[in-house]
Amino acid sequence: MPGVTGTGRLVVPDVQVLLDGEDVSKEIRTPEVNRLVAKVASDGGIRAAVLGIQRALAAAAETKPASTPGVATDKPAIPGGVVMDGRDIGTTVFPSAELKIYLDASAMARAIRRWDELNSQLKEKEADAAAARRQTASDELAQDSANTATPEPVGYPSVEDIARELEQRDYADINRQHSPLRIAPDAVVIDNTNLTFEQQVFSITDLARERMGLERKYDDI
Repeated sequence: MPGVTGTGRLVVPDVQVLLDGEDVSKEIRTPEVNRLVAKVASDGGIRAAVLGIQRALAAAAETKPASTPGVATDKPAIPGGVVMDGRDIGTTVFPSAELKIYLDASAMARAIRRWDELNSQLKEKEADAAAARRQTASDELAQDSANTATPEPVGYPSVEDIARELEQRDYADINRQHSPLRIAPDAVVIDNTNLTFEQQVFSITDLARERMGLERKYDDI
């Protein structure tokens, strides 16, 4: 499907998402995008195109140079890997992954987290708008305050609305034809409804350490 998935790389350093070099970290988390995700995800052509990109990213991460590019070294390449999340990663994209984790939570818990995220974005927008108005007010070319446009308030759905949307997406993903949402038979299921972010990180880190033959580190935390 030409023009749908773009031609550039999808890069996720830390929590920043870049698509063809453009920062889309906030845009992909808006309610408008969330409402369209299930429909787009059910398209077999899009899924096939994305599958190739995902596997190419993983293949590129399998090994990384032992030094900076262009600098000669006798050191062997360091084994690498990739951490990837998605609703068909462990069943379709990487069915032979060394460690598969299925993160689950109640719809309400997920909705509260999403609402907090959206509310944080709203506060950022309001702060940016206030700064823009102050700048406009101090501009000599904008003497007439009546001509200063006031941005319309941004409204986000309630927690209950978000929970319903999440349940609808779950149903659509479970019942879609291409790569439906499933729990891989060899996946470790973690219900994080009542877990803090740190508890999730520690639990997953110890699972990864076990798969690498290392001792668990966070059992006593």
